[in-house]
Amino acid sequence: MPNAAVLSGFLATATIVSLAWGRALWYFAERSQALRRWVFFAMGFTHRQMGEVRALLLSAIYYALGLSAALSLALAFGLKLTSVVGFSANHIGYAILGAVGEISLANLIVDLGSRVFRQGGPERFAEIQEIPWIKGLQQLPPAMIPIAAATGGVVEEIVFRGVMQRILTDKLAVAPFVAIAIAGTLFCFEQLLQLRTTFQVIAVGGGCVAISLVGGLLVVLTGSMLPALFAHASFVLFFMSQGSKSTVGPMRAAEAASR
Repeated sequence: MPNAAVLSGFLATATIVSLAWGRALWYFAERSQALRRWVFFAMGFTHRQMGEVRALLLSAIYYALGLSAALSLALAFGLKLTSVVGFSANHIGYAILGAVGEISLANLIVDLGSRVFRQGGPERFAEIQEIPWIKGLQQLPPAMIPIAAATGGVVEEIVFRGVMQRILTDKLAVAPFVAIAIAGTLFCFEQLLQLRTTFQVIAVGGGCVAISLVGGLLVVLTGSMLPALFAHASFVLFFMSQGSKSTVGPMRAAEAASR
C-alpha cells in the first residue's frame, strides 16, 4: 500500500501542475506584457508575421513548461527517466495498435457524445476552430502546424503517462488501472480549461479519454512511454490531416484533443 501522506502530496502537486500548465497559455496569450515585448523583439530578427511569431513563442513556452514539470516531478519522487524510455522490437507493433485504438475510440466517444447531447450537425465543427490553441496553431506556416501539434502531444505524454503515471505505479505502488485513471483525469483537466461550449468539451474530452486509456495501457504493457508517444503523435497527425481536407464528422472533431 502506498504511503497515504506521500500519495496525497503527489496528487496535490500533480493537480496544481496540471491546472497551472493548462492555464499558462491563457495567461501568456491574454495577460502577459512580457510576451508582447518578446514578439516584437523576435519579429526584428525573423521577419515573420506577428501571428506566426506569437504562435511559435506560445508553443515553445508550452513545451518548456511541460518538460520542466516532468523533470521536476521525476526528481522530486525519485523516478529515473531512463527507466521509462526503453525500446524493443515488439514496441513497434504496440505503437501501431495504440495509434489505431486511440483514433477508433475517439471516433466512437465523440459520435456517442454528440448523439446523447444532441450536438451533431456540420455547423458545430466551426466551434472547434474557436478553441484558443487551435486558433493559435492556424497562425503558423502550414508546414509547421502538424510538427508543432505533434510535439505538443509528445510533451503531454512525457508528463502524464511517462512521469505521472509511472510515479504512481513505480514509486507509490498504485494499481495500474487506478494510475491510468488518475493520470488521465489530470490530462483531461489540463486540456479542458479553455473550452466554452458543450460540443468543444465532447470533442476534446473524447480525444482525451481515448489517448489516456490507450496510452496508459501501452505504458503498463510495455514498461516504456515510447509507444504511447508514437500513438499520441499519430493521433494528432491523423486528425489534422482529416481537418485539412475539410472532412465533416466525428473524426474531424476529435482533432481538438491535440495542440
